[in-house]
This record gives sequence, C-alpha cells and structure tokens, in this order.
Amino acid sequence: MSARVISRARAAAAPLAVSLALASTGCCRIIDELEEGGGRYRDPGPSAPAQELGLAAYPAGTPAARATNHTWLASRLKPSTYRLRYALSATEASAVDDDLQGFARKVGYRPDGKDRFRWRPPAGCGGSIACVYQAIAARSAADVQPITARFRARAREARLSSLDLAQLVVTFVQAIPYEIPEKEPFGVLPPALVASRRKGDCDSKALLAHMILHDLGVESMMVGSSAHHHEMLGIALPAQGKKFTYAGRDYAYTEMTAKGSPIGHINPRLLAPNDWTPMPLKMPRASTPEPDKPAPSQKRPQKKKRTR
Repeated sequence: MSARVISRARAAAAPLAVSLALASTGCCRIIDELEEGGGRYRDPGPSAPAQELGLAAYPAGTPAARATNHTWLASRLKPSTYRLRYALSATEASAVDDDLQGFARKVGYRPDGKDRFRWRPPAGCGGSIACVYQAIAARSAADVQPITARFRARAREARLSSLDLAQLVVTFVQAIPYEIPEKEPFGVLPPALVASRRKGDCDSKALLAHMILHDLGVESMMVGSSAHHHEMLGIALPAQGKKFTYAGRDYAYTEMTAKGSPIGHINPRLLAPNDWTPMPLKMPRASTPEPDKPAPSQKRPQKKKRTR
C-alpha cells in the first residue's frame, strides 16, 4: 500500500485524498469565553478541600507514591470540588509508550513537516485517523478502567444522573493542563499517559474522556474540524446548547480544552465554517462491575432431584 501524506488537522475526514493542503497547524487549544477576562472557572489548589474519589491504580498494587493528583472544579455539582489520584506503574507507562511507537512503525509512520505525517493505513481503515484512535484506545483500555471505577463508585454513592456523571468526567479531563505532545507519533498522547502525566492536547484529552464515558455507558463520539484544526466530543445526553446529529441521534458539542465549559457549549467562532465531522470509533468492550459476592456463610441452596 502506498504511503499517504496527512495533516493531523485534516485527519478526521474519511476517506482522504492522497495529498492534502500544506496549510495546517495541528491540534489547537480553544480559549473559551468562560476562561477569558476572569471567567467563572477557578483552579482549586492540589490540597484544597475536596470530595475524595480515591486512588485509581494500574496495575493493582502500584504504590500510591506514584499517584498523580487531579483536583478540579465541577461548578454545577454539589459538592463542587473533587480529587482523584491516578497511579500508573513505571513499567506500564513505558510499555504504553513503547507500544505506540511499535504501532507507528507497523504503519510506516514518519513526520513530514510541521503537523503532517506519512503512513500506510491498515486495510479497511480508509485513511482516517480514527484507526489510530481505535488502536490507542484498545491498548489503554485496562489502564483507564481503574479511573472509570472511581467515577462509577461516585455515581452510585451520590446517585448521580447520567448528565451529572458526564459533567463530572468532562470537568476532570478539561482541568488537565493543555500541552501538544509534539514528539509523540501522530501527535497523540495515549489516554493513560494523559492521566498519569497530567497533560494533553485536544484529541488526546477527548479520547480519554470518550473512553471513560463509554465504559460508564454514556454515549459519546469524537468530532473533528479541518477548518479549525481541532477535535472535541459530542455527548448524546439531553443537555442544553448546540448539537449535531449522527445516525439519527443528537450529540451535544463538548469542548475538552476549555476548563469549565459545559456540555452543549461550543465557542461560536468554531461554527463558521461548520465542517465538524463525526468520528465513530470501535471502542473496546466496556468493563462491567463485579457482582457482589455472597458472605462465606451463605450457600446456594441445592435443588432436590425429582424422584419418579
């Protein structure tokens, strides 16, 4: 298969032309009006009083000393400040990075100037970067599930609605500082490393949020714009605000690089032009919570055999 030249900003559309326009700037950060001029969002300090969601560790037994502290504001919830710690072992972090490098070699990835690269899309891929996201998500599924478990536990404890749970996840990811992973293949930082290193750009953060929401049973979809060189999420919940429709279902635009931006809010500048393209991904099978185990003294009653 011949190599294709692709720019990250144009990668959402599928299928792609063999050569794309030279002008592109990659995944940009959107400074939302909620952050401008003393907006509503305020970063809580790492030791601020907060609702503790606990430690998410992968693999199990990873020392808490390795944990990255995530403390963030979810202003629409009560309480409004939350804390989650994520511990990824050094061995697993290295393996995640190595596996992405290995996938890049497999598909012939090589940079081709700023925010452009060449690659050989796998058979059936169609040239869309969605194939890259799917491969990264599949590799990071086990790493991210402990984070999902902390959110699932909070949802049960506080009896959160699907919309409130989604808002809690979205604000968690939005609060992760923005940084373009310029040295990573495809310009994407795997979700496990976004959480453990506490940094990422638009598609890296959107993929992390998408994986958590998927595992929680909340329908979402990544969506990209060539004109605005940007990716975000669409969330299929009855939220107020701007939406797009895909396969007969409405998805609320959800910005991942603007802290505190609510589900359904998109900066009006990003709708002119409106070339947002949905990117449905084949996600790893969602994990299911373990059923409650009976106490040791409890025994399943034996069925009596019917005698003739």
